[in-house]
Amino acid sequence: MDFTQKVIARSIGERIRQARKAQGYSQSDLAHRVGVSQPAIANWESGVHDPRRLTLAKLADALDAPLDWLAAGDRSSAESDKHAAAAYIRRPVRHVPVISLRGAALFVQDAKADPHMMAEDYIPVTLSAPKLFAVFINDPAVNLAFLPDTVLVIDYDDRVPEDGDFCLALYNDSLIVRRWRTGYEKSQVTDNVSAARLEPYSSQEGHSVIEVTRSVAIIGSVRVSIKIY
Repeated sequence: MDFTQKVIARSIGERIRQARKAQGYSQSDLAHRVGVSQPAIANWESGVHDPRRLTLAKLADALDAPLDWLAAGDRSSAESDKHAAAAYIRRPVRHVPVISLRGAALFVQDAKADPHMMAEDYIPVTLSAPKLFAVFINDPAVNLAFLPDTVLVIDYDDRVPEDGDFCLALYNDSLIVRRWRTGYEKSQVTDNVSAARLEPYSSQEGHSVIEVTRSVAIIGSVRVSIKIY
């Protein structure tokens, strides 16, 4: 078999089968030469799992095939799933609608609003949250976290952020992005204990801490930030 020619077989299992047939061996013949069982050969060829590196070297020797050619085949799905990135790669891509800040403000009155009806563009993400939209922000109060003109993907089904999360909120008729913080002691403004605050995260001074009261409406939590160049 001329391994310098273009070979159709792509997976490790397909290459084992192709090389075995080129030698005129049965699965039992190859199993005997390698020192394994016939079902082991069948499992490798069908992609149930892949042989270990040492066994792959024995197979290459028994089949008179280059080891680097055998090892360069695609791994079986079972083996590929063991890769650290496998879970991420399997996640489906979703196209999230990019809407205006004015459109985002509508979610304060109507949590069931459809962001697709306001879409100006779409951005692909791999998040599993069911209710997402994206907005461009340019908020100097959080410039240490988000550069100007960054796209934020907002989970508008999550209006109770965890401590340290960034969120999109409506405050004094303005849409702002701030870091949600809990567990603070007495307010600097009053003697009341504040349940939560919205903190700036900025390189600039002059951005105040906002206590979460009825005048603050949380629209959703930030799940992903993407800088568009």
